[in-house]
Amino acid sequence: MTSPSLIAEKINDVRKEMRSTGLWKNETPAWVKEFEKRTISNLDDFSGWLQFVYLPNRIQEAESGHQVIEKIYIVPQAVKFFGSDLKKGKLLRLLVELDSLS
Repeated sequence: MTSPSLIAEKINDVRKEMRSTGLWKNETPAWVKEFEKRTISNLDDFSGWLQFVYLPNRIQEAESGHQVIEKIYIVPQAVKFFGSDLKKGKLLRLLVELDSLS
């Protein structure tokens, strides 16, 4: 199992890159409280889900040492929303690295 500190460090890198590409939001969208009912259909929804749902859950999972039975890879979803935007290349690379840590 990968060290929680390595995962936290990679997540911090992802957060920094989201800020530098303008994807970071300062306020939590109202839909986050009911995200299971939400369909992610555009870049704004995906980046909000990444910031407010996936990354916090990923850190919590790493810190608790709880391994998910079914591994969820974030990169296929990220490619769907970021794939054609060359400015998101570094973010995609960081997400690939994060996926590889588990």
